[in-house]
Amino acid sequence: RPAAACASAAARRRGKVPAESPSLKAAVAAAGAEVPDGVEVPDKAWTLFVAENGMGQYLEDTASDASLGLRRKSARLRARVLSGRLDPETAAGRAVLSVAPSCPCTVLGPDSTQAAADAGTLLAAVRRAWAASWDPGPLGARLRAGRGAAAIGRVRVARAYAAEVSGLIFSRDPGSGRRGRVLVEAAPGGLDALLSGAARTDRYALDELTGRALEVSPGEPDGRALLSPARLKRAARLARALDAWRGTGVEVAFSFSGTRLLVEHARALLPPAPPAPAKDALSPRPAGQTLPVRAVR
Repeated sequence: RPAAACASAAARRRGKVPAESPSLKAAVAAAGAEVPDGVEVPDKAWTLFVAENGMGQYLEDTASDASLGLRRKSARLRARVLSGRLDPETAAGRAVLSVAPSCPCTVLGPDSTQAAADAGTLLAAVRRAWAASWDPGPLGARLRAGRGAAAIGRVRVARAYAAEVSGLIFSRDPGSGRRGRVLVEAAPGGLDALLSGAARTDRYALDELTGRALEVSPGEPDGRALLSPARLKRAARLARALDAWRGTGVEVAFSFSGTRLLVEHARALLPPAPPAPAKDALSPRPAGQTLPVRAVR
């Protein structure tokens, strides 16, 4: 009888859980924002790109090469992807162009956001988005999961909007993973300027619940902040919503276009790496000249 009662209670709880989690678009809409209109590039485009450039075995062998460190693997794999041919004459290029909207547009990959001014630069932006999936962060996560070379190559091409301010929101501290403060980086114009590192950025630390600015570090010499208190409050609300949606810390790329808050991507933050023990033979050591050791006379 107790077992039957437990089974009945579990069935009632399951009935209250949605069959599937809401989409990013639904989660963003619940926070008062929106995802730009766009289309998904078919997965076969990446498969065709790998086959046409004969890189399948190279990706597999390099990702599993135990003699290479993570960064060396990443550098070689990224270079191989970036050197691959992707143009309108290739099957992979035609697969991308067959669904792409008119440019200017933005290529949204799982690990990168790239801007494309016209159809001529669109394929190069897609290739850069694919290459970003071989950066040390995403590659290391796949290797730990036992699927190092299994990069799906799924990207989305979205219509670009004229943005006044763009930036990144971190729903938790990227270094420690702690909650309580939302971190925001913002720069004038589109997101590509911020991601390229060419723009001066404002930095904010916000209270997670209210969106009140706890710390403000303007990027402009005049000390004028780019984001108003009302926009910061909306950014904090978006961070809370997407953190709850993913169940973990998220990095959100956003843009303000008039009264619209647009979300370019929302991906999970990698957990902070545990510190290496001081006696670990493989932990990094500072160069001898940087140690505060006085010469003995």
